[in-house]
Amino acid sequence: MVVFAIDKPCAIVTDVRYRMSVPVIRCLGRRGIKVIAAERESTKPCAALGFYSKYTAGNLLYPAPDSDARGFFDALRRYASGCETPPVIIPVGMDSVLAISENREEVSKWARVAVSDIKSITLANDKSALLELARGLGVPCPETTRLMQGEDIPNLAGRIKYPAVIKLISGELLGLSPQDRYRIVYDSREFISSYTKMHEVSEYPLVQEYIQGDGYGVSAVFDENHNPVSVFCHRRIREYPVSGGPSSFCVSVWNDELVKYAITILRALEWTGVAMVEFKGSPETGFKLMEINPRFWGSTALSVAAGCDIPFSLYRAALGDKAGVEIKQEYRLNKKVRFILQDLLSFSGYLRIKSNKAGFAAGFVRDLLNPRVSDGVLSLADFKVSYMYLKSALGKRDRIKDRGLL
Repeated sequence: MVVFAIDKPCAIVTDVRYRMSVPVIRCLGRRGIKVIAAERESTKPCAALGFYSKYTAGNLLYPAPDSDARGFFDALRRYASGCETPPVIIPVGMDSVLAISENREEVSKWARVAVSDIKSITLANDKSALLELARGLGVPCPETTRLMQGEDIPNLAGRIKYPAVIKLISGELLGLSPQDRYRIVYDSREFISSYTKMHEVSEYPLVQEYIQGDGYGVSAVFDENHNPVSVFCHRRIREYPVSGGPSSFCVSVWNDELVKYAITILRALEWTGVAMVEFKGSPETGFKLMEINPRFWGSTALSVAAGCDIPFSLYRAALGDKAGVEIKQEYRLNKKVRFILQDLLSFSGYLRIKSNKAGFAAGFVRDLLNPRVSDGVLSLADFKVSYMYLKSALGKRDRIKDRGLL
């Protein structure tokens, strides 16, 4: 049984259907913080993973914040009114982050939050504006262009280098999954087809050079004075889909150069709360900025497994804790985390593109059998949430098969 400390404000964690909500709940619960798992009323109970964690002290349902912000706040405020001290609200999904950001002043009257203002979040989500800011700060960015006034799509297709990447400017705000926010194209015919479709979804997507190398993330929590409280770095080893999606296998690292770039950008944005700044490249060829996730990221579990309790740092920042003097690596390096279902699904995709197929397959099996590799969701110590995760994921796959999509 988990014992909760009575002298610590409780934490309301929203959007507990997402996998990154699980390490947030576990991290706070292990520290004796009473955690309330909150989710949309429209979500099927079996999909609300956080409801089943042994570290959850209670559940809370609310209307969807993107369509009924007032109902969302009313539900949270009703719960807060019954607390002895104002609770800490930790938004996980983008809709919740945006709703709280737009109403920070109101929410702060009855709860504690560490979230940036809407201007900063909107700029971080706008890839075009973000790249302009980053270049001005001396942060390396991919070569980027877009459809010029009076230019047609075939002309644009003829003046860029291939492979290229087409990116929607604010894909997450449109509610699109990561793999639907961009396309990698290899010739002009593919470009024209993909660009035309994406232009219909959201006008004038960006066109960038394709950057070789791995994806790196610098995640941080910033206090109300826009200074970093905690910083964590990771590298994606595998992802699913393999063309670019959330991590399926990742490792904790530290890179002074990337930390410097990320902190420079977030300070310029006058950031408060959590964010993950994503780069791509390698130490040999250099790195370039990809985007900012102004919320918890898919592999949050790795930071907790490595000993960098980002969720607790956010909790502390919401209660007014300030940053220290020195920014340094204070967690275990080379800690690896997998999301086994997604990693197994990634195998065939990587096998198709790897030149040394036997070597890749052998390495994949070694990773699979390595007892030092943790899973990002599955845990015998928190069995019920693990069971519901597997049940929901396998059920979803069966439904896709029934529709003939697999």
